[in-house]
Amino acid sequence: MLSRAEFLVNRVLRSIWLRPAAYAAGAAFTVFLTPIIDPFLPFEWKELISAETNEAVLTILASSLLAVAIFSLSTMVSALQSASSSATPRARTLLVEDAAAQNAISTFIGAFLFSLLGVIGTRLDLYSPAGRMILFGLTVLLVVIVVATLIRWLQRLSRLGDVTEAIRRVEDAAQIAFDNAPVARDVPKLPEFRDGVDLYPKTPGFVQNVALEDLQSLCERLDLKLVVKAAPGDFADAGAPLARLSKAVDPACEDALCACFNLGSDRDFHSDPCFGLTVLSEIASKALSPGVNDPGTAIHVIRAIERVLHKWALTLDERRQSNKDAHAPDQRIFLPGIAVRRALRCGFHPIAFDGADRPVITQTLLSALSGLKAQDRALYEEDVETLAREILSRAMATVEFEGDRDRLKQSADRMGFLG
Repeated sequence: MLSRAEFLVNRVLRSIWLRPAAYAAGAAFTVFLTPIIDPFLPFEWKELISAETNEAVLTILASSLLAVAIFSLSTMVSALQSASSSATPRARTLLVEDAAAQNAISTFIGAFLFSLLGVIGTRLDLYSPAGRMILFGLTVLLVVIVVATLIRWLQRLSRLGDVTEAIRRVEDAAQIAFDNAPVARDVPKLPEFRDGVDLYPKTPGFVQNVALEDLQSLCERLDLKLVVKAAPGDFADAGAPLARLSKAVDPACEDALCACFNLGSDRDFHSDPCFGLTVLSEIASKALSPGVNDPGTAIHVIRAIERVLHKWALTLDERRQSNKDAHAPDQRIFLPGIAVRRALRCGFHPIAFDGADRPVITQTLLSALSGLKAQDRALYEEDVETLAREILSRAMATVEFEGDRDRLKQSADRMGFLG
């Protein structure tokens, strides 16, 4: 997990306003840098470009790029609305962070500002003949960049609001979160600190990040041990503590400890692995609703969840072999791992509930669970079989046609869930 400062910086870097602001600042700096480079140009270059030539080209760019930037923004907003209605509103956060979309809009805004400032500088006669030559060269380079960006942007627009793209982005975010989260193959038995006290948040909210390094430093300074009760994704309030402390501390230290837990009104994809699985299941549930009636999307989601959990098992095996999750003798912070049962239920249970009346959905769920069990029996077998029996029982109670029920039993028996 990230430190508090790294978490805040990372959030700013992902925000939609940062790149346009940086590109605009870079464009302004480039325009004002031209007079500084002027004295270093060869003399024979100085009469090649007239002020009228620069002004004509820059005027065309300035008048057209503003329209292009506004069009790109409106198109992105429409794509986000489409993704929210076809997939889930929770996926908008990831789509807004799309690097290709941010780069395109930032390029158009930066190019517009460059052209506008260039026209103003030319009108005010701020550039010498050598400066006009530099400005013209930068303008030609800018035209090439804008055209290349526009071509890539048009290609990106064809997928930006598509439900398949939303599934891919959520799957990637969930996979990264599982790879980076401090998880364990099994949830270890944590110390209880019977003589300790609970640490409660000042305001309720979802835990978005736990600054483990900052907590470690505080615990060493205070000679304190701590069990994290609210991991990323959990909601903490006056009835649900953030952590259990091995001893009582003064109010100032409590405030410092609470500051290591970043709370917010929403869950965070990048530090909350199960949130990605929950959002994937929401996409599948919406696809299975009578108004949408798109079981193919639900099947796509089931396979995406299976891929995430498959890769998670490989990551846990690598950590076990390298002993990365072992508790050190002098460990002061204890963070529970992600329970396999919870991960499976976050991903598959809502789909099983909404797709119980569709045999194809139940068969796909059983197939995915069978694949996970076969891949890592030690990790998945017990919880997979429990969930598979529940899924099958729900489907058998919902499906009315006897032939469908017989086929479900045959599928479950073939996958080893009736033995």
